Amino acid sequence: SSYLLFNSTIETEATVEIFPQISGMVERVVVEEGDRVEIGDTLIAIEDEQLQLANREAQVNLNYQRTGYKRTEAMFKRKLISDQEFETRKYELEQAGLRLERTQLDLAHTVILAPFSGVITERYVQVGARVGGSSKLYDLIKLDDMIARVFVPGQYLTAINNGQQGVISSEFLPDKSFEGWVKRISPVLDPKSGTFRVTVGLLDRWEYLRPGLFVNVRIVTDTHRNAVLLPKAAVVYDGGDRYVFAVIDSTATKIKIATGYENGEHVEAVSAIAAETPIIVVGQNGLRDKAKVKVVNAAEDAALNQG
Repeated sequence: SSYLLFNSTIETEATVEIFPQISGMVERVVVEEGDRVEIGDTLIAIEDEQLQLANREAQVNLNYQRTGYKRTEAMFKRKLISDQEFETRKYELEQAGLRLERTQLDLAHTVILAPFSGVITERYVQVGARVGGSSKLYDLIKLDDMIARVFVPGQYLTAINNGQQGVISSEFLPDKSFEGWVKRISPVLDPKSGTFRVTVGLLDRWEYLRPGLFVNVRIVTDTHRNAVLLPKAAVVYDGGDRYVFAVIDSTATKIKIATGYENGEHVEAVSAIAAETPIIVVGQNGLRDKAKVKVVNAAEDAALNQG
């Protein structure tokens, strides 16, 4: 494949700071930094004794107002009280209902829940601390929205499209690579740098990929199917030309190759050599064209091919 290579760092698009909606003392801390949580999981519980009392008080008051309203309604129907008095009693009943709903809402807010599934990146409170509306409790990130932003030279504007494959690797994670895709493309170029921003989406691989990790991002722009690949270790350079030695009838035959795409391990041969041709990968630098050779690991290769 042909690709464009960039350096970037892992980020997340969904990061929230979690604050309480009521004041009170922290009674229980349920999750810690690094814990994975699901949407609706309990994070923190705030002491609710006073709110429980306020809720019961509001319930008692509402029951009292309902009883009084029924009597007032019966008297109103018999024309024994004025419209004003009846409306006042009705208003008091509605206010009592609202006070009960408010206390119930406050009670619900004593349990802090995760707004979405993700990972806790930092905890700011401990049991016994008094918190209020401005007290930050946690930082939470969403794992399925991890991204890497790269800045692509304007000359490649028509070569990048949404959905193109991305490959992410890191020097900190040798021998590992991760799949991604072009998630968004900025429609404008930065006039100062001549680049446009491309956002590459990443799959959830939290065991390896973390926000802040320095990575290499390859955006695949084209792929040749059924390509003939040669190990780079087999290529011999002579001036500006590239050659390989093929074994044909126990003879090392020097073949000039025309190359296509390449990566860190392989180079594509676009002509002059057929698939399955035996290629010398060790000892070829000292060979001459048409030299007789003995392949010392042929039996081993055959066993591997059969396996």
